Amino acid sequence: MSGSQEQASVVISAYNEEPYLAAVLEPLRWTPNLARITVVDDGSVDGTSSVVQRCQKLDSRLRLLRLPCNRGKGGAMMAGAEASPGDLIVFLDADLVGLKPANLLALIGPVAEGRGDMSLGIFRGGRFATDLTQHLTPFLNGQRCLRWSLFRDAPDLAVCRSGVEVALSLHARRRRYRVVKVPLHGVSHVMKHEKHPFLEGELAHARMLGEIFRYLLSRNGSRSRGNS
Repeated sequence: MSGSQEQASVVISAYNEEPYLAAVLEPLRWTPNLARITVVDDGSVDGTSSVVQRCQKLDSRLRLLRLPCNRGKGGAMMAGAEASPGDLIVFLDADLVGLKPANLLALIGPVAEGRGDMSLGIFRGGRFATDLTQHLTPFLNGQRCLRWSLFRDAPDLAVCRSGVEVALSLHARRRRYRVVKVPLHGVSHVMKHEKHPFLEGELAHARMLGEIFRYLLSRNGSRSRGNS
């Protein structure tokens, strides 16, 4: 972020991420130029909020926003962004592995310096499975920095649940915003089948895909009605 003093705010949507969240918050603790770090506990039933409360003792920028019921990823991200100061917002997943301050600064740089309206972090050199997934479907990546004023009116953002990354990507495409892909060297994430027993993990993955496809179908339906 050379040449820019603008501070970014980080928003992390977390649903039952107790085992993984601290590893994401630790590198943020050492990252400069962050105005606020908001973890949105999206109706978790585990100790996700307790992790945030412990980490707050180490970083005064850290805030906990607890939602009374699960809104899904899109609703949680929107709630966190609306509660953040400033216009420069970074969205991160709560299950990242290998995140470093340099990764975060690389993600913020293009938007803070005016070279893009949204940056899209792409895993590189973390591990083969997550690298491959992001190579094939980069528009599904949750690591982004953007100008919230340009994206807060993306259609159905509050109710799209796991379709939120598609919602942001389609909104950028429709508005012809500048999107900059940023390699996140050494970063990966914990996959759903690693968090749960086999069947439970497969069901969680299927629900996620279902929410993504439902958003895509709803947007196609809206365009068809608008053209009729």
